[in-house]
Amino acid sequence: MTLLSVEDLSVLIRRPGHEVAALSGVHLHVEAGEVVGLVGESGGGKSMVARSVVGLLPAGARATGRVLFDGADVLTMDPAALQAHRGRGAALCFQNPRGALSPTRTVGAQLTDRLRTHRGMDRDRAREVAAELFESVGIRSPRRRLDAYPHELSGGMAQRVMISLATGCAPGLLIADEPTTGLDVTLTGEILNRFRAAANTEGRGVLLISHDLASIAQVCDRVVVLYAGTVVESGPAAQVLGEPAHPYTRALLRSVPDLGGRPVTATPGAMPLLREPPAACPFAPRCAHATGECAAGRPEPAALAADWTAACFHPQTAPLAGTGTRIAERRERASGGGAEPQVVARVRDAHVVYRGRFGGAGHHALRGVSLSVAAGEAVGVVGESGCGKSTLARLMLGLVAPASGGVELAGRPLAEVRGRELRRLRTRAQLVFQDPIGSLSPRRTVADAIAEPLRAAGVGPAERAERVAKALDRMELDRSMLTRRPHELSGGQAQRVGIARALVGEPDLIVFDEPTSALDVTVQAQILEVIAGVARDSARGSVFISHDLATVRGFCDRVVVLYLGRIVEEGPVEQVFGDPRHPYTRALLSGAPSLGDGFAGPRVELTRDLEEAEAGGGCPLAPRCPFATPECREGEPELLAYGGMPGRVACRRVDEIPALLERL
Repeated sequence: MTLLSVEDLSVLIRRPGHEVAALSGVHLHVEAGEVVGLVGESGGGKSMVARSVVGLLPAGARATGRVLFDGADVLTMDPAALQAHRGRGAALCFQNPRGALSPTRTVGAQLTDRLRTHRGMDRDRAREVAAELFESVGIRSPRRRLDAYPHELSGGMAQRVMISLATGCAPGLLIADEPTTGLDVTLTGEILNRFRAAANTEGRGVLLISHDLASIAQVCDRVVVLYAGTVVESGPAAQVLGEPAHPYTRALLRSVPDLGGRPVTATPGAMPLLREPPAACPFAPRCAHATGECAAGRPEPAALAADWTAACFHPQTAPLAGTGTRIAERRERASGGGAEPQVVARVRDAHVVYRGRFGGAGHHALRGVSLSVAAGEAVGVVGESGCGKSTLARLMLGLVAPASGGVELAGRPLAEVRGRELRRLRTRAQLVFQDPIGSLSPRRTVADAIAEPLRAAGVGPAERAERVAKALDRMELDRSMLTRRPHELSGGQAQRVGIARALVGEPDLIVFDEPTSALDVTVQAQILEVIAGVARDSARGSVFISHDLATVRGFCDRVVVLYLGRIVEEGPVEQVFGDPRHPYTRALLSGAPSLGDGFAGPRVELTRDLEEAEAGGGCPLAPRCPFATPECREGEPELLAYGGMPGRVACRRVDEIPALLERL
């Protein structure tokens, strides 16, 4: 049964001084019990489709065509009908859960209000159902979490609350707008399984909007590809993502890092911002197969097979193959002979404890972590949310002090310097943030933002201006952008500015904290090329913190795996990713979504989630590990080398793991 049918939908947004053709003649449908993926770059119109379906178009928008839900046109509904439609008809799960939740009310109150409004429940019954909904999406201690405020929840927990809000009124259609952005692989898998279950067991239709093509491939039945507000390809997920016909779909897939180490190819150029519906193929200026025909007229969707169409004059049939360059060659050269590289940062047996509120027990974020970064080396740090990755970054930058242990930067212990000397030493390490636009002051120009480390180092105005301009040139940005402010930049431009700011002071260490998680795949590929260029510098060390395991494998030399504030495995990236010895590392790799075959070899699944408060003595993974024995719970394992290999593992049964895996 067709639940949603979007027919010839066009949306024109009129703003003072300009117009934007956000959507142009979009056709798509969602059946009951089906998961449909909507993919494309930022600005392509994905979120505008979602807003059209729930009747939340922005001010100044004019929509034509039809959006039929159960036979009723959403575009012509009156306010009362729209309110009912948004409760029981279609529900939208927003991309930024904390931004969508009220910060002044508990999450339980927000959910019970929705249940009382749309399902007519009394207060006690609504609270009971709210706890059941929290439990169904995997929220631990659901009754206690009802009284939590959004800022008290992790990103993954807040996203689960959003799903509860969206599903609480049992809508026929669930729309999820980038629901896994910024989540680690474990949470991503759980969230995606929840959407798949909504279709399989509850008979709902699901429209899943995402730039994460590997996740889309994992759960979707069909895929619709948008570019510049137009549908360029649509069909079964296996065909569109496995044998793409449109050059843009192929470009998207080539931009995705793969767990197996497939090369990544960045697509040059950017998507156009159209003032009116395109008269020609909008992708033609970026397409290697474009001809004069593509610039003269706009192709109509043509059937390639049953329920598979592509809007292209020259659909492609050759097997998809990447042409990018892997960073493995750099790793081999860097590991060759010569003098031992200088260590630019070192952490020695560091413990970090955050104080509890109102005299409560503190949170032990890092437990005995030791790590060194050499010049010319790129070190990846991976693990689930809450494992201590960002705390480790803040520790290395001198932004948090260890309760015990020490940190050295450029050969100097941070604990031994004070005042101006400490400020100067801190300029030797720089951070590239996860949110590129949010990390820039809205009141400062690009020039002011990039010059900030130079001002802190006491560099004069003339030299400062020259070095800022050179840093912008290195990021391949036009110097006219120096006078712009953050709101005038795209996500990719803002991240280049952030990298330029980090590089301008010629630091010894750069820490990249999830630098591509907020970017779509084509921009991500471009930024990864920039980061790879920075990592090649033999005079500088790099730390790359990410939940994207495929990206870490792409250009890091060494990888560190954190679990509940402890290093459980570390070593050369090819060794750790190719033959992981710790069950936690293997479980992370087993759960990572992939467009290819994914992780090769026996897979491990952890039994359940675990709150840190539950962790007693012994191995912290023991309550979740399928290989745990009573001895594992008696004492915490040491991080030791094994089998003459350069890596180290904190597991009592490391020598037995290969044989244990064969029995799975």
